[in-house]
Amino acid sequence: MLIACDEAGHTGPDLLAKDQRYFAFASVNISDEEAWAIIAEARKAHPVQMPELKASKLMASKRGQRLISHIVKQLEGRFAVNAHDKLLALCGWVFEYIVEPVYQHDPRIFYRKDFHRFIAMFCYLWFLDERSEAADALAQFQAYMRSKDISQAPILFDFKGGIPTSQPHPFELIQRFATGYKDVIARDNANIEHHTSDKGTWTLDLSASGLWSHLNHWGKQKKPLTVICDDSKPLRAIAKDLDGDGWDATVERARVMFGHQDLGWEFERPIEFVDSRAHPSVQLADILASTVVYCYSNGLPEGMEATAELLEAGMLRDSIFPDLERVRLENDQVKVHYAVLYELAATAEGHGTGAPIDVFYEIAEQGVASGELSFG
Repeated sequence: MLIACDEAGHTGPDLLAKDQRYFAFASVNISDEEAWAIIAEARKAHPVQMPELKASKLMASKRGQRLISHIVKQLEGRFAVNAHDKLLALCGWVFEYIVEPVYQHDPRIFYRKDFHRFIAMFCYLWFLDERSEAADALAQFQAYMRSKDISQAPILFDFKGGIPTSQPHPFELIQRFATGYKDVIARDNANIEHHTSDKGTWTLDLSASGLWSHLNHWGKQKKPLTVICDDSKPLRAIAKDLDGDGWDATVERARVMFGHQDLGWEFERPIEFVDSRAHPSVQLADILASTVVYCYSNGLPEGMEATAELLEAGMLRDSIFPDLERVRLENDQVKVHYAVLYELAATAEGHGTGAPIDVFYEIAEQGVASGELSFG
């Protein structure tokens, strides 16, 4: 299978850039020859003066929007896209690099219960509250992940809040947990550079996870993949880690954590990094990714509803966007998650129940179901 990839909204490991809120990664199953034909036909039907088609410019005019709609229609069923709210993606890393290192021997229960999504959404909402210090905390977390130096994130790792109130905000509980386990967390994250080809330089970059998702998507066809990508420093840095076979650590982790057994892929040859100007298939991937980013950033232009439906049909399920149901305290599962987070923070400070997490989950679930555990 011939697969061409490109991305839009890339800001590297800086996920807090206010002028680039969204990221998208797209892939198309098409040859350059057929891509040339699709572009030529679209240009003939909707003439534009542009040497290389760029969705960010095309979306500014009705003619450009019609040209993009024409292309998306021609690619129906032959592309995949995933997109992320970059702030929420960063909040998701908080679980993986703050909570998971403490329970690295077996963190599966947290993923099975969707506790990681609960953590991400509360960090996200807290960040959006202008009265909170979460904005500074997440900026410090991002700086810490670049340097692996916990002194870069005192809001997280040097919390001095005294005795907690009866119902502290979940973000405070995250701070208490991080401070209590800062040595364990720092030690585990310091090992990242020893286990990746890029030595952890691009840990928070979304390009790698985007490409990984698309390789798994097309790998389900059980055909060897020939993959070309627009030239990218982070993807070049991690390309050798993307084996896709039974020895691939990221594939095995996903199988263990989430139970997904239909993962993996086979390459016909190593990934090739190219100049998109010479590869129209990559240009098509760029148009898809850039159109998605434009629509999330500016809203869907009138008249592109059918195009949006086609793009939605090609959207991968691992896209990252807010889900308020994850944090509504009237929901029983959210009450359970809060109780578990409280226990994690209490344990970090030396006054937890001492119950294993799976046992505590059962206790919390029983307490919520019976009404013995409730929140005002």
